[in-house]
Amino acid sequence: MFKPGQSGNPKGRPKGSNNKFTDLKQTFLDVFEKIEKEAEEKEHVDGLYDWAMKNSRNQGMFYQIISKMLPTNISADLSGDVNVMVKRVITDERPRE
Repeated sequence: MFKPGQSGNPKGRPKGSNNKFTDLKQTFLDVFEKIEKEAEEKEHVDGLYDWAMKNSRNQGMFYQIISKMLPTNISADLSGDVNVMVKRVITDERPRE
């Protein structure tokens, strides 16, 4: 039987440390920020952007991955008149040559 606060693997990952998914998620977010920054600074980007834009399958996979990293709930304390706009973007389904 385990003692209170002990897991099934006492030699496992220390409490509060990042797991592999957290590190992978941060890597994707860093690449996403780099793409956005480079797109603002110059007309071309490389790496993940080129892969995502290679064809519609890759682009769809990229959006699936990044959508899972975005928050699902957003809360805010608002006062006065507030306008909320929800925008849905549909990408071109045709593969790029």
